[in-house]
Amino acid sequence: MGVRGVGLAVLSLQRDLPSFTCTETGLSQALKKGKVKEQVRFVAEVRVERAAGGRLGEELEVSEVNGKRPRDRFDPPFMVGGGFGESLFFFLPTTQACFHYSLSAGRIDFESPPGTFDRPQCTNTGAPKGFALLDDAGNATHLERQVPHEYAEQVHVVDFTAIDFVATELDGKVYPLTAKMVADEPKEDGVTVHFEATYTGCHLFKATSRILPGETVVPDAGTPQP
Repeated sequence: MGVRGVGLAVLSLQRDLPSFTCTETGLSQALKKGKVKEQVRFVAEVRVERAAGGRLGEELEVSEVNGKRPRDRFDPPFMVGGGFGESLFFFLPTTQACFHYSLSAGRIDFESPPGTFDRPQCTNTGAPKGFALLDDAGNATHLERQVPHEYAEQVHVVDFTAIDFVATELDGKVYPLTAKMVADEPKEDGVTVHFEATYTGCHLFKATSRILPGETVVPDAGTPQP
């Protein structure tokens, strides 16, 4: 499949991916000298929906924090989102001119040549370096990328991210959805924040309604009635 094929798969994610929901099981930590200073484990429902203009938006509804129902504001040391619509951003046809790609069996390495980040069409890429692993059909199964800290701060991305993908069928079409994500970012005073999450049970998001006793059901004007 190569770079072009992966790029087409990313376009499909951005243009065609329907709204869906998954269970997110996550871990958020603040570490210093290898020791855990703060840690939060959580379970949530993540809803990925088409927002205005077609952009994918993510909404999180937390159901469990450190094994208990949440009572207060959810405030973990580090959270990362955007793992579904932006995970393979580096292969979009519109950004391929910003990278140099090297192909080998089952793998594509990519990096930004010197000075690329200063080009107007490339300033939002973060000047990363990384690689993607492909299955026999050429579909991405894993991605890792590293962004220099000074650039990561400018474009509001994390310094290091690793993502596993799984082929998932939604509404009759198969997409490479994020199944696991790991991210790390250095902070001040020698602290590193760490995030990891797995995503399971992904299925189409459908609005539901419940008829309460004594309520009158108002028919949808666009739906013929018997």
